[in-house]
Amino acid sequence: MSTGEIKDLFKPIPDGLILVITVGNSFRSDDGVGPYISANAVALLPGIAVLNAGDKPENIIDKAVELKPARTIIIDAADFGGSAGEIRLLPVEMIPSTTLSTHTFPLPVVAKVIAEDTGSEIFFVGIQAKGMDFGEGLSDEVKAAAEFVLKCISVSHES
Repeated sequence: MSTGEIKDLFKPIPDGLILVITVGNSFRSDDGVGPYISANAVALLPGIAVLNAGDKPENIIDKAVELKPARTIIIDAADFGGSAGEIRLLPVEMIPSTTLSTHTFPLPVVAKVIAEDTGSEIFFVGIQAKGMDFGEGLSDEVKAAAEFVLKCISVSHES
């Protein structure tokens, strides 16, 4: 996916909210990319909200539905065989439907509930992890990808 296509996901929707849900565990190195994005998302573009689901995405379902987003973008570390820090739009078929990841609840189920209750378009954005061992801090490659995403959702990105 090109950087332009990633930026387009975050372009404001007339009279609609874009909800960014970040997922991950900050104590498993690059799996913390989602929480990193959420913690550093300030000066958001109008019409964008960010929820950090941490490693329990089921805990934000009610809040997500309450916000009634037109578009929901779920961001998580992934292993799709790409280069460390590579960002890809992932089809739902590539998202594990069982709890084999660090998350306690399958992301496709969370997405399905949000979509059914709000009519929201759902997009999964994966950032290729370099490592997911126990330890805090992102690899340089994944941190650079996170900074790119932050630019996409921030006011300073407007041009």
